[in-house]
Amino acid sequence: MLAALIVLAVAAGCASIPGGVGRRASLAKAILNNPRISLMSYHVSGRRDSATALHNIQHTARGGAARRSYYGRAPGGQVRLDARMLRAMNALAKDGYSFRVTELAGGSHSSKSRHYLGVAFDVDSVNGHRVRHGHPSHRRFMRRCKRLGATEVKGPGDRGHSSHIHVAWPRTGGR
Repeated sequence: MLAALIVLAVAAGCASIPGGVGRRASLAKAILNNPRISLMSYHVSGRRDSATALHNIQHTARGGAARRSYYGRAPGGQVRLDARMLRAMNALAKDGYSFRVTELAGGSHSSKSRHYLGVAFDVDSVNGHRVRHGHPSHRRFMRRCKRLGATEVKGPGDRGHSSHIHVAWPRTGGR
């Protein structure tokens, strides 16, 4: 099944670049199988739909696109998750961090959120501790995300990010 999807993706011009469908699927499977990475199966808002962090990674692991939510400011539809972001999530776990991803492409964010482009994720706990001001390792986690290529990293001390870390990559590349 995956081989057929890869053949279709190559024919459509999607998998000929680094981070194509097959590579994203492989990275997503590694995330699903990594006990250091936890993925929420509902949104922080309490909403439940097929656009949760868990669903986004499951869809990507099957070679599909991640779904976006249809509530609040969310635009609905689908988007492919960025390979750079997926690689970074795996690298963070390999570095010894354990963390819980609350949102990827789903949920309701600001209208121009990079979540809707498939290049951002949110984390609400790192190494078993809730993200908050004074968290023992969230600043190191944030610095590591920047070294992994994230250009937008916000957390406690940044407006609207007192209880989570937001990590995003630029729109171009890794698509």
